[in-house]
Amino acid sequence: MEETLDIKELFSNTLGDALDEYELPPPSFTIMQCEIIAFDKEKATLTTKIPVLKEWLNPYSTMQGGMIVAAMDNVLGPLSLLIAPKNMTRNIESKLIKAITMDVKYIYATASLYEAKKRRLIFDVVVKDEEGNLYTTARVTNFIL
Repeated sequence: MEETLDIKELFSNTLGDALDEYELPPPSFTIMQCEIIAFDKEKATLTTKIPVLKEWLNPYSTMQGGMIVAAMDNVLGPLSLLIAPKNMTRNIESKLIKAITMDVKYIYATASLYEAKKRRLIFDVVVKDEEGNLYTTARVTNFIL
């Protein structure tokens, strides 16, 4: 079983006194029942574990694409906040590779910083299941505010 990292503790180490300026955990993170299970500051990676719930399904009984993108955004947001100044998502280009069904109990979204140039951050995100089966990839561009 993975160890869940305490989001407030993780961010207090990075944000210090500025922690009070943020709503942590974010409501979307809480609603989707996300858990941070790994963070590596040197490698600039973060992994979240998210349950696949009936509430996230589309009429085909697979996880709705927008919910998959929301899951990816819930790994990107924390990573971007931990490794860079305030920034916002500008573009998410995702590739949905395989349908996520209720047979998948949890998805694991991992974000990693691909490149940082001036005010632009580029991230890669992968979504896998417990066995390492790949479901979705994304390239995301954020701008530092």
